[in-house]
Amino acid sequence: MPKVASKDIVPISSARARLTELAEDVSRSGQEKVLTRNGVSYVALITAGQLDDYRRFKEAEHVAMLKALVEAAEDIEAGHVYTWDTFKPRLARLRAKAKRISAA
Repeated sequence: MPKVASKDIVPISSARARLTELAEDVSRSGQEKVLTRNGVSYVALITAGQLDDYRRFKEAEHVAMLKALVEAAEDIEAGHVYTWDTFKPRLARLRAKAKRISAA
């Protein structure tokens, strides 16, 4: 994920006077602005399209989690379960694979 450029970090006190200018810049460039309060990230100014994308992503993420829970419940009901001693080495392999993927 790209970092926010320092020019796109704006104190909220400054943003109050420049809101229209900041909104036009975000709309034109698609580059979000991070508004700070007392030097700490507070809120972000993004396009409506970016907000829609975020909402769709979150919805898809929730649906995927619900599907995984349903599949897990079905596996348990069908008796497809592991003992801890059987699962522990498999979990270690899965964690190692996730770590390799996240490092790439």
